[in-house]
Amino acid sequence: MDGQEAHTPQNASPWIEFRDDGTVAGNYGCTPFRVKAELAANTLTLGENLPALPPPTATPASPDETTSCPTPDKQHRDIASSTGPDAQQPTAESLTQRSPELRDFEAKVKKFFHRGQLKITEKKLPQEVGGPPPGSLPQLRNEHGDIATLTLVRDPSIFDTTFQVSEWMVYDSSDHIKSAKDTSVAFHRDGTVTGKLGCNDFTAKIFFNGPHLFFRDAQLTTHRTCATQNMQDEAAIFERLQRSLNYRYTGSSEGIYMRDDVGSEYRATGFQFRPVKGQ
Repeated sequence: MDGQEAHTPQNASPWIEFRDDGTVAGNYGCTPFRVKAELAANTLTLGENLPALPPPTATPASPDETTSCPTPDKQHRDIASSTGPDAQQPTAESLTQRSPELRDFEAKVKKFFHRGQLKITEKKLPQEVGGPPPGSLPQLRNEHGDIATLTLVRDPSIFDTTFQVSEWMVYDSSDHIKSAKDTSVAFHRDGTVTGKLGCNDFTAKIFFNGPHLFFRDAQLTTHRTCATQNMQDEAAIFERLQRSLNYRYTGSSEGIYMRDDVGSEYRATGFQFRPVKGQ
C-alpha cells in the first residue's frame, strides 16, 4: 500500500469471498463488509455498499467469548484467566498498542479495495530445489499500484475428504487422541458434517464465515457402548463441539487445524483433523 508492506496484525481476520449472488463479502480485519461487485475474467469492480452478512445466530456463543479482535481490557482478562503453565505473558505495552495497530491496518485494507477497479493477477512462488513445479497465489492490484496477496482459506477439496480427529490442543500443548483410528468426520457442501466420534455416529450443522466455522446442533445419532477409551475420547470431543460454537481454522484436504476463537491463544483449545489414509 503506497509502497509499504502491511502485514496482518495478531487477532485480525481479513478475508474476502466472491459470492454467486453478484456480491463480495469479507472483513477488513475486525469489521465485516459486503458490496455489490462485477467479476470478470481478470477484473473485479466493487460497487454499492450493502448490509454486512450477519454470522449465524442460532444459539450463539457469548460475544465476549468469541471475539476475534479483543480490546486491551479483554486481552488482560483472557491472560489473567489462563491456566496454561507455559503461557508467555505479553507486556502491558504490547497490549495497549494493539488496538491502534488494528485500526490502522483496517483503514489500509478498506482504502485498498476502494481505489478503483481491481485487476486479478497471480504471484509465482519460488522453485524449491528438487521439489515439484512452483504454484502461485492470487493477487489483486488497484489502479494506484497497490497489491494484495491472497491465500486460500478453505480448499474445496475438504468436502471430498474424510478426516480423523487425530489430536486435541490445549493452550500451547497437544496430545494424540488414543481412539483416533475409530473416528471419522466428513464436511458436506449442504452445510452439514457427519461422522463418528470414536464410538457413536454424530451430525451437526456448519456455517462458514471467512476463516471461521460455526458448529450448530451437534448431536449423537446412535447410542452404542464401546471400549472405555473410545467412550472417554468421544465424550471429550462431543463436549467441546457443543460448548464452543465458533472455531477459527486453517487447512485443506491435507489436514485441518481448528481452535476455538476466544481472542487469546493462551486459552484456546482445538482439534487437528488428518485425512484418512488410503481413501
